[in-house]
Amino acid sequence: MSNYGDGVVLRGDELIEFLDNQLANYAVKHKYGKEARLYPEKYDPNDNRNPFQHDRDRIIHSRAFRRLKGKTQVFTVSRNDHIRTRLSHTLEVAQLSRSVARALRLNEDLAEAIALGHDLGHPPFGHAAEEELNDILRGRTKLWTCDIGGFKHNINSLKIVDYFERAYAEFPGLNLTHWTREGILKHTGLNDKKDGLQVHDPTIDMSKLRLEVGVPSFLEGQIVAVCDELAQVTHDLEDAGRAGIVRDFSEEASPWCEIEIFSKALERARQERFYDETNLRSRLIRHLINLLMEDLISATEERIKKCILECGEVDPVKQPFSTKIVDFSADVAKQVENLQKLLRETVYASYEVSRGDIKARLYIQSIFKAYYDHPSRMPDYVYRKYNDAKGASESEELKRSNLEKFKDKIKNDPIFVRTIVEHIAGMTDQYLLNEYRQLFTPEIW
Repeated sequence: MSNYGDGVVLRGDELIEFLDNQLANYAVKHKYGKEARLYPEKYDPNDNRNPFQHDRDRIIHSRAFRRLKGKTQVFTVSRNDHIRTRLSHTLEVAQLSRSVARALRLNEDLAEAIALGHDLGHPPFGHAAEEELNDILRGRTKLWTCDIGGFKHNINSLKIVDYFERAYAEFPGLNLTHWTREGILKHTGLNDKKDGLQVHDPTIDMSKLRLEVGVPSFLEGQIVAVCDELAQVTHDLEDAGRAGIVRDFSEEASPWCEIEIFSKALERARQERFYDETNLRSRLIRHLINLLMEDLISATEERIKKCILECGEVDPVKQPFSTKIVDFSADVAKQVENLQKLLRETVYASYEVSRGDIKARLYIQSIFKAYYDHPSRMPDYVYRKYNDAKGASESEELKRSNLEKFKDKIKNDPIFVRTIVEHIAGMTDQYLLNEYRQLFTPEIW
């Protein structure tokens, strides 16, 4: 038996102490999460879960998490039952993140919580929809001409866990720890790819999230950011093969085989004892993931050792990381960039994907315009969100009977415009398509 009491089950501080003793000095300790929430919560000394387990469980039980099963990753699920959705991608990132965290003696529960929450704010129909919503809030379209901060799914994810989820009477949102919140926010960059300016939302409290540091300031957050890229580059390629877009990746003369790590994975797949060409794609991707994971863990281990030698013991509270520590080796990182470049040229720019992207943009433009021109077309709960954002109770102009009368006043409010965009971002693919039909297609009986 351990020295943590006479019981079989560890609870409260005993559990946290036991778990923290297993972690490296450079890991985020479970004890750091006890008092690190937006709204104070009463600490239960008999709790059999640590603070980051609570974060994970709150995310899993959220409505936004369940909606991920109906959101496109790259290819719409209607074309193949085995194509990844935003939910399956999220679960794969969580699995990869836990594996890396365990190998480096980092906090697995924190890494898992961040991974499970990182894409909660992603809109339907993938990155094309995100770009369209960003263009609207940047004032780049005729629909809305003022720049009010733009849209990025990581910022929207933070807003969902901070405000939009309503599971508790004591506070809005899920009241996650600042560690999980920072990891969700920084799993991808905050800057607009078109102009380099930072996307921002003034209604979110980011005071505890170390915005002066452009990357996650702790290693668990950095793990999720890299594992998100790793999952995308490998699984998007596998799905592209399954969808019939990439057919030549196993041929020696293909551009994929010019990338060393890809060629090495292909060679390993073909050397397996029960080699079968029909299953080559799945085996190839499995070996590619293994090779990338091996390099990621070993390269990160070397950087951590170097950090400790230069700075002494590294503590994520006293000495937050200001640079990227969790990453591939320089050589493999370049190869990953080449894989991403090939994906952009052959998969994301393909006829099948680009045609879907154009349709997604048209759907979003049409629905936004319908809501903006006639606010009464939106459900009542959207107006409750609008009131919450303004910190006001229901006003006369927001009563459904008065919406058309006061619509010109409402339409000039940036908060209202952002509320429309956030409502669209929360939709699943099917919900958005149904909404489009109801708005623009006459019912034929």
